Amino acid sequence: MIVVPVRKANLENSSVSPFRRLSASQVIAWRNCPRLWYYGWRERLKSPLPPQIIRGNAVEECICRVLRDSPLYLLPDSDYDMTSPILEDGSPALDQQEGWIGPKLKILPESNWPNNRSEFENWAKKRAIHYFDDCWERATNDWKNNPNRKGNASDIEPQEGLDMVISGLNLHFNELERCIVQNGGKNFENWRITQNRGIWPSPDGFPRNRLCSNPSITEGQITWIEAWEFARPWFVDPDAKSFSQTSSHPEEWFQGEYDLVYRWSGNINIVDLKASIGKGDRSAGYLEQLRLYAWLWWETHDRLDIVSELEIWYLGTGTAKKVPVPDVKEMELLSIELKGLYELIHEHDPDISDCPTNPIPLNIFEKGGNPANPSIDQDPLSRCKVCDVRAICDGSDYEIELPMMDRIERFGHAWPVTPLGNLKTRFTVSGEVIHLNGPELSSNGTIDLSFTLQNGYDRAKVKTHRNGGPKKVSRSINEGSWVRIDNSLASLWKGQLVLDLDNLSQISTIPKSSNDAIVEVETRASIVGRVWSIDAFPDGKGIRRWSITIVDDSGSGGAVAFKQFIPNSAAAIERGDEIAILNGESGEFAGRSQIRIGPGTRVVILKNSEDLIPF
Repeated sequence: MIVVPVRKANLENSSVSPFRRLSASQVIAWRNCPRLWYYGWRERLKSPLPPQIIRGNAVEECICRVLRDSPLYLLPDSDYDMTSPILEDGSPALDQQEGWIGPKLKILPESNWPNNRSEFENWAKKRAIHYFDDCWERATNDWKNNPNRKGNASDIEPQEGLDMVISGLNLHFNELERCIVQNGGKNFENWRITQNRGIWPSPDGFPRNRLCSNPSITEGQITWIEAWEFARPWFVDPDAKSFSQTSSHPEEWFQGEYDLVYRWSGNINIVDLKASIGKGDRSAGYLEQLRLYAWLWWETHDRLDIVSELEIWYLGTGTAKKVPVPDVKEMELLSIELKGLYELIHEHDPDISDCPTNPIPLNIFEKGGNPANPSIDQDPLSRCKVCDVRAICDGSDYEIELPMMDRIERFGHAWPVTPLGNLKTRFTVSGEVIHLNGPELSSNGTIDLSFTLQNGYDRAKVKTHRNGGPKKVSRSINEGSWVRIDNSLASLWKGQLVLDLDNLSQISTIPKSSNDAIVEVETRASIVGRVWSIDAFPDGKGIRRWSITIVDDSGSGGAVAFKQFIPNSAAAIERGDEIAILNGESGEFAGRSQIRIGPGTRVVILKNSEDLIPF
């Protein structure tokens, strides 16, 4: 059995959108309340990021950087870092020899190597101190650069984070001690001989093909330095980009990313790191997350390799919580349940009526993730009282007034206002085909074509959408034929109407007479709503757009502006403000209605969040 903690998805697989894969967080949200899933993933209403995310990201990165290091090459106070070269897709360049620092480092004298747990703990603690400030600064900057943050970085203490790092390393040393007690387990002697690194070696500053022997290897009883090298878990390389080392279901409709995978014993132990003390409802989700990871491991290993242990490491208490491993029967039932859930929420685009407000009560946990007594809040609507979307959910008793108007007076003009829930983004049109290119069948199963659609004096440019074209195109389409296009996406480019065709669009031939005139396609709209989240703000680096999510009494949608069209008011707009976007271009992005801000569009702040009831 080849052990693969990473199974990359085939991006050419057109049957599964990379934006529509199921995840543990979606499953947990759905089980907590289907309406919560709807708002979070169908409407994509993001919750504000609290500063606690800084601690979680910094702690995990720091632990992984220490685990990647080795006292074979680095003194406790060394300035070197076992940095990994990274490919364009953000993953480590495991198959290239260039760029790896490990082969360039000199082996330290054995007198510098730690010989026992105490010496190793001292070495690891100093390495953690060496890395921690930079990890904390990176995590803080990432949080500060997120326009959807809330709170202050000063609300959390760096020392608390460093203490959690030390707790995580101590739990790792418990695992090494177990390895030493078992003298390395059944695979250790073979590792001494072959130094087999596998397809996905644990990050250690060396490429997949190391080319040199491991200097820790000796004879007789396993040493602490050997245990550090041999029992090192697999983890996401701290230099890799986020979500570049996920593992995808063989059918690619589910994906997840493991924190630590121990495999030294020949069995698999999956560990999830939590920079918390384990109190509250979230601990119930952590249990489900690990059980889903055990199922994912089984699915990605031909249903032959069953995880032996699941653990949550609560770094705030320094304790490891064992999670029951699902058996084969449970995992078979999980496969049926999860595939059904995927088909429901990602293939059929459920509307709000398919996602009822059916919340389960809050779970109560004490420190260390231990269930309280009683373990369930007795109030059946306890979840609603702390829900992030209570302000817009009709199942909540939290009263808030959202905008709903049909016109607005501004700049000496009366602007008709379209409710967000009524924004028209797709159109059916008909006309004669001229200047036809294609159709051709693409490798992903979609049809590539372009032409001009003419109906009387009206014309529109028809082309395949950049993310893939339609699958349903009449075989009888040709130059001069009369066609009806259903579910096309309309936009304007240099004054000309453009119709983009994606997987929801289709073309059929029809008799020449038709009522679906091109002239009836209206791409402009004005909206009024409250800002739910600020999703992107130009940073002078990689982000060159301003985008927000807005809500009114009819629903939600997005708004985006690029480069010179970013409004001057953008810097002043905050979460909760009531704004108007006048004369924007209606459209879609990833299945959600969106207003694009361009020439002639105006963005106006109507009310500040301080003057309104908070979300």
